[in-house]
Amino acid sequence: MILRRYLVKEIAHTFLAVILVILLIAISNKFVRLVAQAASGNVPSNVLLEVILFQIPDLLAFLLPVGLFLSILLCFSRFFTDNEIPVMLACGVPWQKLATTSLGLGVAVMILAGSLTCYWVPKSAQYKEQLLHAEGPVLMVQTVAPGRFHSFQKDKLVFYVADVSPDRSELKRVFIAEQPNKKNIDEDRSLVTASSGKVYTDQQSGLMYFQLNDGRRYNGTPGDMDYSILAFKEYQRLLEGPTKPEGLYYHRTMPTKMLLENPTKSNLAELQWRLSVPLSAPLLALFAVPLSRVGPRQGRYGRLFSAVAICIVYYNLLTISKRWVASGVLAPSIGVWWVHLLLLAFALAFLAKASGRSTQWIHQMKQRFSHE
Repeated sequence: MILRRYLVKEIAHTFLAVILVILLIAISNKFVRLVAQAASGNVPSNVLLEVILFQIPDLLAFLLPVGLFLSILLCFSRFFTDNEIPVMLACGVPWQKLATTSLGLGVAVMILAGSLTCYWVPKSAQYKEQLLHAEGPVLMVQTVAPGRFHSFQKDKLVFYVADVSPDRSELKRVFIAEQPNKKNIDEDRSLVTASSGKVYTDQQSGLMYFQLNDGRRYNGTPGDMDYSILAFKEYQRLLEGPTKPEGLYYHRTMPTKMLLENPTKSNLAELQWRLSVPLSAPLLALFAVPLSRVGPRQGRYGRLFSAVAICIVYYNLLTISKRWVASGVLAPSIGVWWVHLLLLAFALAFLAKASGRSTQWIHQMKQRFSHE
């Protein structure tokens, strides 16, 4: 019991330090990307902090199993280089005790990560989408750069603004060009010019409109003389569909209960991913025990590169399997589970080799065949 408490204490301290470091690195990386998106006009600059906060559960759920894996590896590698584990083994402490201690920590992290992936991650993703959707009109006005062309709706709508009011509530000298659908290239093109304009959301329908004042609308096909000119005092142009949150449900934001009630291929792929992330915690924790065995001259960081490579291959295989399930290439019954079974097989094989069980088994098999 004393030995188990000592191991848990050392791993827990290292785990907290590792999680803090890699979480800060991940948040910094996300923040840099969001700043770049805000500079290009894809994210409102006034909601950057909220967007980062809503992404923390997703980052934490993914980093918890990895952090535990690295923590066990670093702790046990230090114990090997300091000859603590060799002394434990010489005193009769079995490898199974090290494995069960790590596995117990893995189960605890699995429960925590499972609560994140199955509840808090989709909840925070939904809140993030609601926030970005609600800020749609604000995004357009706040990120408009005078003297530049801006495109929306997959480049179907292009507009140009000569100037913006100081409070950024009104656009001045506006030019809008509406491109036809690629499937109907013979459709008439529409050009609109106006002295001023603004973006607003209709509270009842949730639709976002571009309201233009004092301008003209030109409609026709380039090269043809048959076109129309319409002068208007006020002109409203629908920009996109409802901005209300009812239409925001997609696989990442769907509650886990909804995924279970609607077992499509895409939903099953998302469900298996939400279960796979926490399940990786005990598997990686078990694998870290034999992987941490280093020689006196290797140093405590001798297996760190191998550990990172294992994590990269493992999670890449999970991601590929998830995509295969969503696209129908892989049956949901096989799904991502074969990746977990593969990692478990490698972990048990490495553990058997480290504890000497594999050598004993090979020796027994040789004796059996020699007698026959």
